[in-house]
Amino acid sequence: MMQSRRSLWWIIRVGVSVALIGFLLSRLDVSNMARFLSGADWLLVALTLVTVVMDRGLMAVRWIVLLEGLGIVVPRARVVKIFFLSTFFGSFLPTGIGGEAIRAASFSRLSAKGVESIASVVMDRIMGMLSMLLTGLAALIVFYRIYPHRVLLATVLALSVAAVAGLALLLSRSVHRWVLAGFGPAGESAEPAWRHSTRRAIAAMERYRRQPGLLALVLLMSVGVQILRVLQAYLLSEAMALGSPLVYFFCFVPLILLITMLPISVSGLGTTNLAYVVLFGSVGMDPDGAFVLSVLILALGVIGNLPGGVIYALEGFTASAVPTISNQQTREENSSPMANPQYRIRPNKLERHQ
Repeated sequence: MMQSRRSLWWIIRVGVSVALIGFLLSRLDVSNMARFLSGADWLLVALTLVTVVMDRGLMAVRWIVLLEGLGIVVPRARVVKIFFLSTFFGSFLPTGIGGEAIRAASFSRLSAKGVESIASVVMDRIMGMLSMLLTGLAALIVFYRIYPHRVLLATVLALSVAAVAGLALLLSRSVHRWVLAGFGPAGESAEPAWRHSTRRAIAAMERYRRQPGLLALVLLMSVGVQILRVLQAYLLSEAMALGSPLVYFFCFVPLILLITMLPISVSGLGTTNLAYVVLFGSVGMDPDGAFVLSVLILALGVIGNLPGGVIYALEGFTASAVPTISNQQTREENSSPMANPQYRIRPNKLERHQ
């Protein structure tokens, strides 16, 4: 039954993408789109590709910071390989979090800290979404006189407040105590696995809560990623001489990225294109050029994920397969709700800080 529902939802998403693309193409001039492409400045396109490398690298470093913030230290090269493998295969999965799921599962092969790896991936996703909202909100406020859109500003403000509130609840000591109060004493041998995993997840969030500087750094890196994404769209626009000021890209691109993540289409196909045509068309960009720009932005996402395909072709998943700490060791280490932060996990040993 569950499999049939997933298949149905996948078919619906394909249908949404096909319908939106078909709708847009029926109302746009394909020959004019070709003109924009043929006249593109390929030096600016090459510069855009450099920013893609930069944003992917920054995202990988961000995840490493989150992992090491939980005291998990593994070879960084292996972490980077897992990151790129997950982004590559996540491109083909029918869910908005497929890449994150692969990342968490693959990292579990490095340290047996599966729950903690999931916690790091969840925090990574939350910080990414929060940075999109805050970047868009800041742009809409700063440039309000240029683009006075009250409804859009109010919507982004409400979503930003909700995202901050959600993060606060995730890190709240009161919420953690309320959850743990129903579990009884920690370390019971007969405790169900899901309770033990919940304790470890809460311990991970506690460690993040006690490191505001680390979270601020991660958020700053996330904002850096959003700025690079804005510059990518702007550079491609300039390459095709579409003529829209940079201010509109700061207002629109972070919001379009959020739309791309909605699980109502296949990898943002259709929804992203429609968002570019509607939003940038409202400020004077040629609709045909806006559609071409949206296609190129989606293509950049594929290009940015290609290193994972190269890694898989050369090494498969063996790049992330190393001996792990036994489950018993991991359970003993995490028997306390605070998960004994004096320990760090290395690939083949448990090291205690002196």
